[in-house]
Amino acid sequence: MSRKRLALLITGASPEAAYAPLMMAATAAAMEYECKLFHAFGGLELLRPQPRIEIPDAMADTMPTLLELRQICVDQGVEFIACSASLAMLGLGQADLIPQARLAGMA
Repeated sequence: MSRKRLALLITGASPEAAYAPLMMAATAAAMEYECKLFHAFGGLELLRPQPRIEIPDAMADTMPTLLELRQICVDQGVEFIACSASLAMLGLGQADLIPQARLAGMA
């Protein structure tokens, strides 16, 4: 039987672009999926220690914080991958990211 896998590309830093993939990955990982989140361009914001994403009050009152949700993913073994080309274009490096993030190219 083949393994269940989920891979998502995250390219934005809006609340929707931030929450949706983390929620999907946390849910899939809980269902024993192997999960990989590939972050490029604006999506790299989710890999910063303190993401600069403004969450509307309605979401903040009903949802876990981005940091809590990201930690759930970390605890469940979700893999966080940062696009090395995007990092270079934005003038960022590995030191700007959470320790759980690894660098990779598009190929």
